[in-house]
Amino acid sequence: FDIIIVYSGMKAKSAGNTSYTDSPPFPPKSKVGVYNDCYRYFLERCKKKGLNAAFATSSDICGSGLFKSFWTYDNNTWHRHPHKAYTTMLFDKFTPKTSTQKEQMSTLTSSKKIYTFNKKILTKVFENKFNTYTHFKKYAIPTAEITHGTEKAIMAAKKRLDAILQKHPYREDFLNGYIIKNKTGSGGFNIHKVTFTKKGIAKIIDYHTKHISYVLQPFLTCDTSFHFKKHRGTIDVRVITLNTKTLQSYIRVAQKGNFLANQHQGGSSFYISLRRIPQDVIIMNTKIKKILENTLDLSHSLYALDYIRSNNGHLYLVEGNTNPGIYWEYDEIRSSKRKIKKLINTIVHEIKTLIQERKNTQ
Repeated sequence: FDIIIVYSGMKAKSAGNTSYTDSPPFPPKSKVGVYNDCYRYFLERCKKKGLNAAFATSSDICGSGLFKSFWTYDNNTWHRHPHKAYTTMLFDKFTPKTSTQKEQMSTLTSSKKIYTFNKKILTKVFENKFNTYTHFKKYAIPTAEITHGTEKAIMAAKKRLDAILQKHPYREDFLNGYIIKNKTGSGGFNIHKVTFTKKGIAKIIDYHTKHISYVLQPFLTCDTSFHFKKHRGTIDVRVITLNTKTLQSYIRVAQKGNFLANQHQGGSSFYISLRRIPQDVIIMNTKIKKILENTLDLSHSLYALDYIRSNNGHLYLVEGNTNPGIYWEYDEIRSSKRKIKKLINTIVHEIKTLIQERKNTQ
C-alpha cells in the first residue's frame, strides 16, 4: 500500500477480529462511531488522488510496516481483509501510552524505510506537556513535573512551581489554586483541580497509576476573556498549521460550570475564519512557529497549537498537538463538516507530495 492509516486497537476494531461482527472499523453505536464517516472519506480521497490506501489498528501490527489484517473502503462498503498488508508510509493516528503500545509502535517503525506522517521529533515536543513548557517557557502556562506519585515528590513539584510563579511577570493570573494534568494525555481526560491538604495530597497520590504521570500547573481563570459573537465563557482557540502555513482555526467553548473546553468533556467547537483569529493569538502563534522553524525541520508537519487568555488579558500557550482530531459529529453543522473535509483533502495532498518526494530520492 502507498499509505496505511493506523489507529489504536483500543478504539478501532481489527479486521481480523472474528468476534466483532459490525462492518465498519469503529463500533457504530459507540462514542467513536462518528469516526467511520471521517476515515471513509479519507480513504475515498486517497483513491481519488491515485493512492492505494488502507486502515489498520495497533492490534494488527506484526512487523515493521506490517499488519496481519486491514480494512479498505470500496463501492460504498467497508471490506475486511484477514491477511497481511505492508507499507512504508503511515498516517499514524495511534499515540502509544502503555509499555505494550510503545513496543507495538517500536516494532511498526523499526525499519529506517518506514516513514510516519507525524514527525517524531515534533511529537516529542508536544506529546509531553512538560517538554512543551520547557521549549516555550516564555509563552506557556508555568508547569512543574511530578516525578513520582509520592507526597515528597508532589510537594517538591509544588515548591518548584511556586518559585516559578513568584518570578512570573503576570503572577496575578495564578491566584486561583492548582490543577494536575496527565503528562501525555489528550481530550481533557485526567485533568483535576487539586489542593494540598492531607486529603488533597492523598487524592493526587491516588490519581497516579502505572501508566499515568502528571504535571502540576496553576489554575487559570479565563471565563470572561475571549468573546466570539454569541459565544461566552471558558474558551480556547486552536490554530492548525501545515509546515508553516496556518490552515484553519476554531474555538472550543466549555459547558457552563466546567473549566474544560474539550469536546470529549462536553465542550462545543466552532470554526472561525483566519481573519477572526485574535491579534494576540496571531502574534504568539507566529513567534512559536518561528522557534519551531529555527530548531526543527517542519516540512510535511501538521500540528495544532491551543491558546487561552486569562481574565486579566494575558495570553498563554496551553499545549501543542501533532495529532489533531479529524472527525465530525453526526449533528455537526454543514460548514464545520466542510472545514474538516477540506483539512482531510489538504492532508491527503501532502501525503501524495511526500510519497512522490521519497520516490524521487530513492
